[in-house]
Amino acid sequence: MKEIDEKTQQALLLFNRRAEAAEKEVEATNKIKKAEKIKDETVAALQKAKDNGSDPEVISEAESSWRHAVDTWQRLRDGEDIEEETTTEEETTTEEETTTEEETEEETKTES
Repeated sequence: MKEIDEKTQQALLLFNRRAEAAEKEVEATNKIKKAEKIKDETVAALQKAKDNGSDPEVISEAESSWRHAVDTWQRLRDGEDIEEETTTEEETTTEEETTTEEETEEETKTES
C-alpha cells in the first residue's frame, strides 16, 4: 500500500468531514419533513375529532398528540437532536383516526 503525504491526508480528512456534515444535514432535513407531515396529520385528526363532536376524551388525546407533534417539529427545526419518537406518534395518530371513523360510522348507523 502506498503511503499518503501530509497534504493529501489533510485534504482527505477535510473531504470526509464535509461529506459527513452534508449527510447529517440531509438526515436532519428528512427528520424535519417527517415531523412536519406528522404535525399536519395530527392537526387534521384533531380537527376531524372536533368536527364530528367526539367525546372530550378523544379530543383531548388528539390535542395532546398534536401538541407533542408540534413540539417535536419545533425542536427539530431549531436544531435539537432528539430521538425518533415520530413512529410512535404516527401510530397514535392512525389509531385515533380509526377510532374517530368507527365512532362516526356507529353514529350514522344509530341515526338511520
